[in-house]
Amino acid sequence: MSGSKESFQPPYSVPTAIRRRLSLSGKPLTPAELEILRWAAEGKTVWEISQIRATSEATVKFHLRNIYGKLEVSNRVQAMNEAVRRGLC
Repeated sequence: MSGSKESFQPPYSVPTAIRRRLSLSGKPLTPAELEILRWAAEGKTVWEISQIRATSEATVKFHLRNIYGKLEVSNRVQAMNEAVRRGLC
């Protein structure tokens, strides 16, 4: 070996959030996701949606994350805009 020190660079890995988004994009929204999207479009909070659907807040958040991935957005406002653009709401 020569006198230079080269540090090992691991191969580039795609962050989990991006991998998840890529795996979901292009897939249709499920009936539950559509319902949650419509409640969110009406301005309901995660807690309110969980009460309406008789489910946990964690479940609503899970569906919202899936919606964001499928619509290729990163927040609720972008999701609403994309849903309107696609005629989902």
